[in-house]
Amino acid sequence: MNRRHRKKQKVDHVQVLKDKMQALDIARLKKLDKPDFSALKLKWQQQWMRLPRLHRRLLSILIPLVVILLLLPSPQTDSLQATPTQQRVAVSVNTHSLSEQPGNIETEEVVETNWREYTVKKGDTLAQVFRKNQLSMADLNALARIEGSDKPLSRITQGQLIRFKFSPEGQLDILQIERGDQSIMFFRLSDGGFGRNK
Repeated sequence: MNRRHRKKQKVDHVQVLKDKMQALDIARLKKLDKPDFSALKLKWQQQWMRLPRLHRRLLSILIPLVVILLLLPSPQTDSLQATPTQQRVAVSVNTHSLSEQPGNIETEEVVETNWREYTVKKGDTLAQVFRKNQLSMADLNALARIEGSDKPLSRITQGQLIRFKFSPEGQLDILQIERGDQSIMFFRLSDGGFGRNK
């Protein structure tokens, strides 16, 4: 009796395990790619149809209205906000700029004569105001470069008060613009350029 023994085939268990894992991952991904909302949709439709007709109509109006109201921004109320007044208040301000030398301190009477006021007339631009007051257009260009995003120089209005202070040499030293209840001031720096207080 000659029996032949068959050799057992070697099985790569690691590869078999990898193949099974890959098959599970593919099956799981297929389920995730196509979510089934039809059952959920059917359930909601059944619940909706159980409501009386009048309730369905009211809800179809109220739900979009509530969503719109939730998305609209709410007005912010500031209880500490004071009402502006149109009165002028005298404030003590040091009018000596950096371009003036400390040894050249002048008396109050002489300092007051260095200030000039101009009330903006209808149709005036800042360039016209500078020409009427014999001011340098180079100074106007330097001021326009540092004007800021609120544009106080570009948006002058009729009746607005503009004050100019001149240095002893006759140059523009300080430019003050009054806007409602605030005052915006531009002043000459020691390097010859201009700065702004706000």
